[in-house]
Amino acid sequence: MALPSYPAEKRREIASRLGIEEQYLYQITRGLKTAGAALAKQLNTVDPAAQLWDLRPDDWHLIWPELIEVDGAPKLKTEQEVAHG
Repeated sequence: MALPSYPAEKRREIASRLGIEEQYLYQITRGLKTAGAALAKQLNTVDPAAQLWDLRPDDWHLIWPELIEVDGAPKLKTEQEVAHG
């Protein structure tokens, strides 16, 4: 699942609740920036549709290993798949 695309007003509201700039939230939700682990957790708390594995696509399984078997979690690549891109 992709990150939510918030309308500007909703983005301003969420950014204000998180104590970040609205443009930073925009960049995160567009995949231009990666949220830090703590911010990702806060955003997921504010909006559960913002999944942790979408916010931290490269290392979510290392930060939150308890999510590996959760319904909807992305399948992890095998070592061979990683080695071959």
